[in-house]
Amino acid sequence: MPASPPLPARTAKRDPRPPITVSAEDYDALAALVAHPSAAPGHALLAVELERAAVVEGAPAANRVRLGSEVDYHDLDRDRLRTIRLSLPREASIDERRVSVTAPIGAALLGLKPRQRFTWTEPGGRTRSILVLAVRNDA
Repeated sequence: MPASPPLPARTAKRDPRPPITVSAEDYDALAALVAHPSAAPGHALLAVELERAAVVEGAPAANRVRLGSEVDYHDLDRDRLRTIRLSLPREASIDERRVSVTAPIGAALLGLKPRQRFTWTEPGGRTRSILVLAVRNDA
């Protein structure tokens, strides 16, 4: 009886999302947010992102988006450049360009660094993509 051909090697599916890093302090504050049900449009995305985040003690690298970061990004779907500051929901203000981490764009930016692209699907089924251009953190 001839030998059976070898089975093809299984390859692990690579996660297309870029790796993200979050400080333990931010993680604790954000985990408390997602622990409570919310109608915020980015709440579910934030929960998913926290599950996959690498959590580090102290501040992550200076070029990572965290709470309080000022971020320049390119909204690839609308072909617009934007600058925002990532905030907790109670500190969000459209007039002051402070975007809540529970907004879809806020959840998408969390933990990214320059030149990372993130794509997600909104609840209505529309796909969105952003590219981080620059991150500025105080201290």
